[in-house]
Amino acid sequence: EPCYGVLLKLLENIAHSQEEPKFRSLRKSNAAIKAKVLDVPGGSAFLLAAGFEEDEEAFKLPLDASVENCKASLESLRAHARARHDDNYRAVRDEKIAREKAEEAVLADMGGFARGRHKLSGGSTDAGAGSNKD
Repeated sequence: EPCYGVLLKLLENIAHSQEEPKFRSLRKSNAAIKAKVLDVPGGSAFLLAAGFEEDEEAFKLPLDASVENCKASLESLRAHARARHDDNYRAVRDEKIAREKAEEAVLADMGGFARGRHKLSGGSTDAGAGSNKD
């Protein structure tokens, strides 16, 4: 997720401030960029696909590069991030449902409550147990 965040911010900055040179260059020696983007599988490839060019020291987006390519990459990244977020949300939800069903099954087997229902089957009850009748 940190990679998504950095790439989203970078591409948004370029889309909104197309002529600003500081947004068009990423030094490879920058520890945050290295850890959050360049060391992540696909991070460098994404920058190249967005129109950046790699040299010895940095990834640079040439001034004559189409910003439309960056905008398209930004939209693709947003869509991918939303899809991963939705997948994660569904996985967490499904895990919670499975855990609750397992807990309900245990309670049902023990005659306990499960979703507000309990077993009221026949048989003897020990209603007077524990009371002190003199």
